[in-house]
This record gives sequence, C-alpha cells and structure tokens, in this order.
Amino acid sequence: MTAEFVHLRVHTEYSLSDGIVRIKPLLARVRELGMPAVGISDITNLFGLVKFYRAALAAGIKPVIGVDLWLREPGGEAPSRLSLFCQNEAGYRNVCDILTESYLHGQQRGQALTDPEWLKGRTEGLIALSGAAEGQIGRLLLAGKTEAAHASAVHWSALFPDRFY
Repeated sequence: MTAEFVHLRVHTEYSLSDGIVRIKPLLARVRELGMPAVGISDITNLFGLVKFYRAALAAGIKPVIGVDLWLREPGGEAPSRLSLFCQNEAGYRNVCDILTESYLHGQQRGQALTDPEWLKGRTEGLIALSGAAEGQIGRLLLAGKTEAAHASAVHWSALFPDRFY
C-alpha cells in the first residue's frame, strides 16, 4: 500500500498578503501529479472557496476547505497561526461564524484577528492544525517554554477532541 500526498495548506491568490497560486493551474498540476485531493487554507478568508470547490469537482479532485487564522495573543504579542479544515457542513458554518466575528470585532491594523474565546462552541466539524512554528505551541517550544507548550497543547486538544494536530 502506498501513501498518497495531499497538500492541505495552499495559499491561493486570495491570500492577499502571500499567495500567488491561481486555482485552475493548481488543479491542473494536482491532477497531473495524480493527487486525489488538495486543500486551500487562505489567510483569514474563504474568498476563493466557490471557485475552488467547483473547479476541483469538475477536475475530479476532492476539494479540502480550510482557513489559516491569526489568533490574538495576550499582552500585545504577535498573533499566532491556527489552521482549520472543514470536515462537513457544520464545520463550514463554524468557520464562517468565526471569520465573521473576526472581521466584525477583531480588526487590528487592517488584519482580521481571531480571539481564541470565539472558538468555544464553534469547533464541531473542524480539524485544527497547530500552526507549526507560527502557532502558539511552536512559538512556546522555540522559546524553550516546554511546560507552557504542553499546557497549550492540552488546551487545544480539549477544544478539538481527536481533531487537533
């Protein structure tokens, strides 16, 4: 049995600050490589969702819908990253609610930040990725704060039971 690679964290042209990947060429390349699926996780938006979803289905590729959030950190620290992926319609609706809250109440210097408290009660149907070195856990580990990193991992694992990586 061979494992198939599925890229989950593609930032498309709709990630206004760092994405240049256009959806149709992305899907053509994914198909050429024989990948069964691909995920987009644009930064704090779902602007390319409909175009991506329709084009992926038309190309016979499973679309994976995600978003990279910037989480507000206490004490004015730089925001940390958290990636969310929709498992189902409930997850999609929760992502929409979280993003709406972020745009309405989390604007800071032109960036929509998400208060971690806004995730409570809105995690059903969502898979979360820690954000690697830009996530809260990764930053704590890089700073040598292993106990705080462990506590953070426990917190996120409780918020996303069996769905936090």
